[in-house]
Amino acid sequence: MNVKRSWRKAVLLACAVAVLAVAVPVTLSYVFDDTDPVVNTFLPPEGLNNQTAVKVNIQKTVINTVPEDQEGITPEGFRFVLEEPLTGKKQEAVSDFQGKASFELPFTGVDAGTHFCYNVYELNDGAENVTYSEIIYEIQVDIAMNDENKPVAKVKLDGKDTTELTLKFENLYTITVPPDTGDHGHVAVYAAMMLLCAGGMLMLVRKKKSAE
Repeated sequence: MNVKRSWRKAVLLACAVAVLAVAVPVTLSYVFDDTDPVVNTFLPPEGLNNQTAVKVNIQKTVINTVPEDQEGITPEGFRFVLEEPLTGKKQEAVSDFQGKASFELPFTGVDAGTHFCYNVYELNDGAENVTYSEIIYEIQVDIAMNDENKPVAKVKLDGKDTTELTLKFENLYTITVPPDTGDHGHVAVYAAMMLLCAGGMLMLVRKKKSAE
């Protein structure tokens, strides 16, 4: 009886091994070879690549207070900075002969729902006789998508809604006129005459002492 049972177990074990030897490769082959490829069906929202821009215009003026025989300066060559406080990024622009300069802020649909903040101010280059503007403008921009899936910008200047950004800066150029003393003669001539008079008086004093 024990021999028969052992023989039966051996036969069953051999059958199990044979089944596994056939089934496992077939299953693995199906998994790796016959599985359908994964397809990404996600579609990004429309309008992400659409663009818009906000233009920041600078208008520079210079008030000249100089003597009639001297010329003032033009509003050309003054430098301005547009700074994004949160990131520290800066742009710089220089005014032309008319005192004009500009910045352009580009946005896309990716920026929808984002709030941006900028500061605009003039750089003080320390030019002689120039009083620089100390105004700092604050610009806020909110981007949203309209019904045509295009980004649109809502702009505020110093907390007030606006559709056009023109920032005005005013500098003073001053040369002080020396006070009029009423004496329009030549100072050097008068000084020379005083020296001659003093010398003559000294000679007279010496002659008087010699005569005594």
